[in-house]
Amino acid sequence: MSNTGRNNQRLDNFANIPIELKQFLQQDTYSLLIKGHAGTGKTTLALTILREQDVNTNCLYISTRISPEKLFQYYWWLENFFNKPKKTDLTEVSETESDSPVFVDARLDEPGPLFERITNELMDIKAPTIIIDSWDAVGFLMDKEALMNNLRVLQTWRERSGARIIFVTESPEDKTLDFLADGVVELSQKYYDDKKVREIFFSKLRGVRINHHSYIFSLNNAIFRSFDRYDAKQFLFYENFTPLNKTTNKHGLTRNSHIPTGYHELDDLLGGGFPMNGIVSIELDTHINTKVAMTFLGKIVSNFIANKNPVLFQPFKGVSAAYISQHFGLSSSSQSGLVKVLVPVNKSKKASHYLSSHGEDENKKQIEIYQNTISALKRKYPKKLLLNVLGADIAEGFQKNESRKGLEYFISFIKSHSAISIFVLRSSQSNLRNYLSEISDVHLRILEINGTLFLQSQIPRSHLYAIVPETNSQYSGIDFHPIV
Repeated sequence: MSNTGRNNQRLDNFANIPIELKQFLQQDTYSLLIKGHAGTGKTTLALTILREQDVNTNCLYISTRISPEKLFQYYWWLENFFNKPKKTDLTEVSETESDSPVFVDARLDEPGPLFERITNELMDIKAPTIIIDSWDAVGFLMDKEALMNNLRVLQTWRERSGARIIFVTESPEDKTLDFLADGVVELSQKYYDDKKVREIFFSKLRGVRINHHSYIFSLNNAIFRSFDRYDAKQFLFYENFTPLNKTTNKHGLTRNSHIPTGYHELDDLLGGGFPMNGIVSIELDTHINTKVAMTFLGKIVSNFIANKNPVLFQPFKGVSAAYISQHFGLSSSSQSGLVKVLVPVNKSKKASHYLSSHGEDENKKQIEIYQNTISALKRKYPKKLLLNVLGADIAEGFQKNESRKGLEYFISFIKSHSAISIFVLRSSQSNLRNYLSEISDVHLRILEINGTLFLQSQIPRSHLYAIVPETNSQYSGIDFHPIV
């Protein structure tokens, strides 16, 4: 595939605007006001709208801030999408070129010629799309009465010609255009705790029901990419899905003393993947479904199975043995033999019960079974690597009984017999979380911010990555998108 083809594919995969805004943009004619301080992504959104709506004819882009040449340098995909459009001053466009997209350098132009050109465009061309970036350079040079008169003229001709006008402004506190525009959106940068994210807020979208007034977005690769709200159903396994191990290519498990996670972004961050014989903690916010962690682990577990390496699960809440078998397609005896699911001695109690003062005998029996299972897997597959996935209940019991030495021995045994040991825990399990943070080689956190799921590495420290379900795939999977 050529570089152009790869770039277009990247744009198709990553560009995304919220569903409410998409519905608004389907209208035959509209005026949209994009507000936000400098650097919030207004120009990127305006250009992404053109790309998402496939507007590459009858388009006039008036730039009052930067030259069109710079615009094309900043946005790598523009030249190919617009098929190298003519970039010109206002006076250099002939009538025969009226259907071609035009990027206008209006940094030195007065408001009068700008309004005249826009009005002519509305009168002469059927259903044009006009972007004024930014409106401030026009509005600040006119008195309020003249400005309002010109705006009413533009709106009238916009409706008559079936046009679409997008105004961009860096003065979000200015309400002059709000009542005239059909849609008003504001872009901003906000902090949630110590995490900085970009947010789009809908003040008004005439004709559209706004189910969610705000979304988080990223500007990675000069593309506007918003993220949908977290829906636990997107991470559930369905009967018509292809089992994950059927879609996984067989790759070597190790790479420079690391085991790849299956996610390029995460592998790059971790220096190639999870470190061999390492401890990995995956911390879930309290209200996030445990199956999100199962979906995240899908690629590395499937790669172990595809390479005939054993996997041991100590179940965690919300993930049963039947779900694990279905998720990874463990139908054949050879596949099911590779994966062992350790069930509690007393199935009516959770694992932490066996580690309490009321269940010391069961506790010893449970640990003995766990150790024997690991030893049996190592004997059965002596030259293979063992992946160990544990719920936090079994380790939390040690914490409740203040048996630090017991927990240290338990983890030491697991680590010495496993290629990777992965603990899945809740943020509410603060004591265990603090201890695992001390000993973990990698500590990942899955959290929700304003309705969007994120992954952030605490050890080593990383920026946020949005978690995006692969809804078009035949199996339950996810992808990561860096927040920029």
